[in-house]
Amino acid sequence: MRLARGDVDEAVAEFERARRLRPAAAGPLHWLGCAAAHRGDLAAARSHLTAALACRTPHRRSLVQRAYVHARAGDREAALADLRAASRVAPLDDEARWVLAALSGRPAREVALRLRKAAVAGLMGVGREQRGDGTGGGPGLCGNGRPEGRENDTWARAAALIDAARRLDGEPGPFVPLTAVALIRGGRRAAAVELLGDAVRHDPADHRITHMLALALLNSADSEGGSRWERCVAAWAALLHDAGFWERVRANATRRYGVAVEASLVPALRAGLREAVERRMPDDDAGTRVAPGPLLRREADAAQLLAAVGGFPSAGGGGAPLFCGPLRIAELGRSAEFGAFAAAQEARALQLQGAAGPGGGPPGTPGADAPAASSTASAYASPTYASPTYASLTYAFSELGFAQMLLGADKPGDALAALSELRCSDCRAARGGPGAAAVCEPQCARFDELNPGYAGLPDKHRRLSLDARGLALEARLSMGRAELAARPPDFAAAAAYWRRALVHGRELERYRETQTTIVDMALGAARAAHRAGRLSLAVSTLETARSVIGANERGRLEGQLARVLADRGISVANDQEALLDEPAADLRRSVAFNPHLLRAQVSLGVVLRGLAAARWRSGSLSGARDMLREAIDQLTAALVLFPDDPDLVEQREAAVADLDHVMWQPDESEQ
Repeated sequence: MRLARGDVDEAVAEFERARRLRPAAAGPLHWLGCAAAHRGDLAAARSHLTAALACRTPHRRSLVQRAYVHARAGDREAALADLRAASRVAPLDDEARWVLAALSGRPAREVALRLRKAAVAGLMGVGREQRGDGTGGGPGLCGNGRPEGRENDTWARAAALIDAARRLDGEPGPFVPLTAVALIRGGRRAAAVELLGDAVRHDPADHRITHMLALALLNSADSEGGSRWERCVAAWAALLHDAGFWERVRANATRRYGVAVEASLVPALRAGLREAVERRMPDDDAGTRVAPGPLLRREADAAQLLAAVGGFPSAGGGGAPLFCGPLRIAELGRSAEFGAFAAAQEARALQLQGAAGPGGGPPGTPGADAPAASSTASAYASPTYASPTYASLTYAFSELGFAQMLLGADKPGDALAALSELRCSDCRAARGGPGAAAVCEPQCARFDELNPGYAGLPDKHRRLSLDARGLALEARLSMGRAELAARPPDFAAAAAYWRRALVHGRELERYRETQTTIVDMALGAARAAHRAGRLSLAVSTLETARSVIGANERGRLEGQLARVLADRGISVANDQEALLDEPAADLRRSVAFNPHLLRAQVSLGVVLRGLAAARWRSGSLSGARDMLREAIDQLTAALVLFPDDPDLVEQREAAVADLDHVMWQPDESEQ
């Protein structure tokens, strides 16, 4: 017991005392030899074990232990002789067999197999004693009937044997998750991560191995820095949308609690798992280019899109598909294959979109619910940019995925910042300066690794640059809309964002489409403000859009602006305490924008007559005459558009009568 705990000196004292009490017994000599081997005194160990073998009844393990001592001392022939002699006396255990195989020059695969058997045999002993069906017990033992230090030593030894076997044959071996557990329990977490990484590359669709790797990386020390966090993120993202993983979770929960777990609970479980993993991620960049939290969100969103199209086929076309993000694709070295897959998905989506008409594709296909540009179907075969809604899978599996994610989270400012630099560190260092949506150089070796979604495109660098500009366009449009919704709104900022969006639209051959989008935004915001009775806000919104939009789209804006100006002018004019100059200005503009708006024409005549009366009361007869002449001219022009309209006829006749009356009055110069 003391020797197992590492108390070698105390153990030697006990063995010496036993030898004095029983000088002819082999047991004390055997254990003195083992203690000397623990100390590294191989000569003393060999002497004691040889003496034990010379006793009348030798210890049954002395030959094997002396073989180990010979092997450590480099005496291969002596070790072989002892092991062969021991095998003639009794069958060797697994540990002795792998030592014999190694010393005999047997193939590495066979030696590795025996190493694994020896490790399993040791761990089975731990299991038996933990269940209470083995020997042991007594005072000073831990609750499972085994000295705690000895149990830890057993795990450590098993881990060492497993690690040695893995290094011999270079294969993960069977039962990889259990083997990884043994390595971790034995204090070899790095070896476990390496083993699981090799196994994942061999079978990336096995969610059991991926789950074990994800747990090992999440709970590992930060020794690997950014690479460790990227691998951790890649592993967890590959699980979140893997149907096989969640089926196993449901089955395990059903077995554990005795209650069926419905599939409808999986989305909530997935969201909970994602949040729990995100909480374990560090807040800073942790050595990665992007902080692990946003990195996980980007990877999970990409995996969700990949799951929506059935997953990425496993290597060779066989086996279960992969549901993962771009980091896992790059880790597996399959960027080129994924590029071809993404290009095929993109072409299929565009074909479906073309067959269904603009915005009419099946639900879930990229762009099914969005308006399309007229040239979308042929956009990728021509230099014309295609709407980003048609390339979501391509975007997600690239450096654009972060901007796409932020736009989806209604953070256009952050998305625009994410688009400012798309180069790898080497290209950024070589070129220097701000990126402004710059992409890696054509000869960059890391482009496909960072952008697997574009790896299958012949003009991938140019396409990425164009698509980045397209996302910048979407971000600036959204930022303009956000400025309109602010309290108070910043119309100057909204106009600035929209002007920049129009610049992007012109460069992408989407100028008319961008104009239409801005007009739709402004009209929607103006109608909402109009319904809420905020007429000045509606007017400012429409005027802001009109200031940046060309003549070809102004018609819709000016029609709505005419109605809102008329409503504001009438509303203010109806206020008995209000001056009529501002209502008159609104109604003049309303009539100028839309002469066919009868309500504005009639109201303008009424307001101009009211202004004439106000001028007369203030003593300005010339001002009253001018207002009445303007009213007559305006109402006369309106009657051309609305012949014999009774309200217009009535107002014109009244204006003529008022002017006749005022003309008979002496003006200021005569008084």
